[in-house]
Amino acid sequence: MDWTTLLNLRIALAHLPTPLQEAPNLSRELGIRLWIKRDDLTESVASGNKIRKLEYLAAEALRQGADTLVSYGGIQSNHCRAVAWVAAKLGFSCVLALRGEAPSESDGNLLLDRILGADVRFFSREAFRDWPLLDRQLMEALRAEGKHPYSIPIGGSNATGTLGYIRMAEELLQSGIQADRVYCAMGSGGTYGGLLIGCRHVGYRTKVHGIAVCDDVSYFVREIEAIRNEFLEKYGLSVDVSGCEQGMDDGYIGRGYALNTDAELRELIRIARTEGLVLDPVYSLKAFLGMMDHVRQGRIRPGETVIFVHTGGHAGLFPKHGEMEPLL
Repeated sequence: MDWTTLLNLRIALAHLPTPLQEAPNLSRELGIRLWIKRDDLTESVASGNKIRKLEYLAAEALRQGADTLVSYGGIQSNHCRAVAWVAAKLGFSCVLALRGEAPSESDGNLLLDRILGADVRFFSREAFRDWPLLDRQLMEALRAEGKHPYSIPIGGSNATGTLGYIRMAEELLQSGIQADRVYCAMGSGGTYGGLLIGCRHVGYRTKVHGIAVCDDVSYFVREIEAIRNEFLEKYGLSVDVSGCEQGMDDGYIGRGYALNTDAELRELIRIARTEGLVLDPVYSLKAFLGMMDHVRQGRIRPGETVIFVHTGGHAGLFPKHGEMEPLL
């Protein structure tokens, strides 16, 4: 299959292209020219980077005759919330397998999952450690109920989902802004992988950086290599991911996935009050702090043009209100 055909195998769900907005106050502070790629504006309820991937994944589900979208994530998963919205929009049933014990009340993304009609099921962290087994068991159970499920991996990060960010590289090229560097958060690897592949595919010459919010560089290298292999096996396309580890940084995970220090949350508040840029505490905040530290270390040189991809996730702020209240 050729690239043109493959990149057109989508259902238009997101509001694209998303704006690319300059951040003058933070640019002055950091001594660089900073632009924000507003992928938090892809949609309202389904805002964020995941809907770009789901344009391709949902299209594939329809081609396969599926009636149920199944996916996996944490209790406050932005990805799962986007899957629930896509399912409601396109007429699928939706089953979400969430990691952890059922909370006493619904908040943030979980509240939206339930409003959208998702069948939310909770599984232990031990069960999630063997995610392929959990997926097989759940898919078999749904088929036994007479359903035709389509499984979407954590974060939508496979070759099909990655097409969303390969396509986004075209938006960067067409913007007319030549960035020295592009930064994004890395949670499952698909956004970073798509940007890396996409920028090379369309000829947008930049350095792509991924700041990990969980796991280490070796994990993400394996994920990117798996996506590369899937492109070859599924679509017969060879993609270039050589040197992918050079743009990865796992030094800003902090207390762990979805956990924040007071210092991190204070920076979230300060950035919001400096530029009106509200980041989410799980993904974009840690990626942004990593980018700022790269400036301080001299890894980003004064005067360089940097694009930061805001991947959304604002609903994740609301479960943090107890931590943030004393800092306001």
